[in-house]
Amino acid sequence: MKGLKFSRSFRVPLIFGIFSVLWIMFSDKLAFAMAPNLESAGLYSTVKGLVYVLLATTLIYLLLKQEESHKDLLMNEIAAVQRSFNLLFEDNPQAMWIYDNNSLEIMAVNPAACKVYGYSPEEFRKLKITDLRREEDVPAMMKVLTDYKDELRQSGPWEHLIKDGESIFVKVMSHPLRSVGLDSTLVSVIDLTEHQKTLSELDTAMQERDDFKSFGYTASHDLKAPIRAILGYSDILAKEYHKKLDAEGNKFVQHIHQAGLTMNEMLDDMLVLTGISRKPLEYERINFSEIVQDTMNTLKLQDPERVLNFTIQPDMFLIADTGVIRLIAQNLLQNAWKYTKKTSNAHIEVGCFENEEEERVYFVRDNGLGFDQSDAKQIFEPFTRVHKSDFYEGMGIGLSIVRRAVEHHDGRVWVEAEPGKGACFYFTLQQKEKYS
Repeated sequence: MKGLKFSRSFRVPLIFGIFSVLWIMFSDKLAFAMAPNLESAGLYSTVKGLVYVLLATTLIYLLLKQEESHKDLLMNEIAAVQRSFNLLFEDNPQAMWIYDNNSLEIMAVNPAACKVYGYSPEEFRKLKITDLRREEDVPAMMKVLTDYKDELRQSGPWEHLIKDGESIFVKVMSHPLRSVGLDSTLVSVIDLTEHQKTLSELDTAMQERDDFKSFGYTASHDLKAPIRAILGYSDILAKEYHKKLDAEGNKFVQHIHQAGLTMNEMLDDMLVLTGISRKPLEYERINFSEIVQDTMNTLKLQDPERVLNFTIQPDMFLIADTGVIRLIAQNLLQNAWKYTKKTSNAHIEVGCFENEEEERVYFVRDNGLGFDQSDAKQIFEPFTRVHKSDFYEGMGIGLSIVRRAVEHHDGRVWVEAEPGKGACFYFTLQQKEKYS
C-alpha cells in the first residue's frame, strides 16, 4: 500500500466518498446518543445535515484548490521545459532535427538545419532521414541504426544530400527521446564540409606565412655575402685607389660604401624581424624595470652630453622571454631617444598600469616630435617612416620588430601621438602568472 498511487481524477471522488461514509456512520450514532427524545433527534439531524453540507463544500473547495495549484505548477514546468527546448533546439546554431524511429519521418527541425540543407521547415518535415542520403548509402545507415544500443550515438563522416542536389559531409550525433509514448531520436549534425574548408584556408594561410618568413630569413642571410663583398671592395678602392680616381670618382666610391652599410643594416634588421617568430619562447620571471634601465644606460654612453629627464617605474615584473623583451625595450627607447633629440627639457617615462579588463599595460612615453594619429597603424609596418629620413637616422623597422615581438607573446601594441607633443607606445603580453 505504501507505493500505491491514484490519479488526480480518481483521488478527489475517493476522498469525498470516504468522508461521506465516515460522516454517516458516526454522526447518526452521535446524534441519537445526545438526543433526549425524538423531537430533539430530528433537530440534531437537521443541524447534522447543514454541518455536512458546509464541511463537504469546504473539503471539495480545498481539494479543487490543491488540484489547481498542481495544475499551475505543471504549466510552469511545461513553460520552463519549452524555454529550455527553444534554447537547446530552436536557437541552437548546430543543425538539429527529431525523427520518428518507426517511420523515419522528420518531425521537427531547427532553423540552423534549414539553412544548411536549403529546405524550408515545411519541406523538411515532409522528408524521411533516408531522403538525405544517397540511395546506395541507405542500407549502411539502416545497419548503423539497428546496431546502436548506446544512449548517445556518434557516427560519420556521412555524405548528406542538400536541396540543390549537392553533397555535404557531416558527422552525426543522436540521442533517443522517449516521452508520451513517442519513440523518436534527436539528431545533431556537424558540417565537416565547412569545417574542412576553414581548416584548409587556415593551413594555406599558415603555409604562406611560413614560406614568407622562410624566404625573408633566407634572402636576408644569403644577401649578406654580396653586401660584404661590396663593402670590402669599396673600402679597398677608397684606401688604395683614391689617388688614381678624381674627386667625382672618389665621391661615387663613398656613395657605394655608404649604400652598402645601409643595406647591411637593413639586412640585419630583417634577420631580427624574421627570426623573432622562428625562435621558441623561453619563459622566465623578468624585472622589466632593470632591462629598461640597462638599455637607457647604453643609450647614454653613445651620447654622454645629452641632457634628458628619464623616469622609470620600479619593479615591473613579468613572465616572458628575456631576449625578446630586451628587443622591445631597445627599439621603443631608441625611438623615444631619437625623436626627443631636438626637444628642450626632453622627458622619457616608462611604466605600467592595469586597464578595465585587468590587463597589465606597459608604456613608453616621450614629449618629442610626435606625429599625426592617422599614421598610428602604418607606423608598425616594415620600412615605414612618418618623418623625413634626412633628419633622423634609422631604417624604419624598429617598431615592426616591437610589434612582431609583442604578438609572439600573444599581446598587442598601439600608440597615441600628437604632432609636437610626443608619443606614447603601449603594449600588453599574455602573462603566465599575475603579479601585483
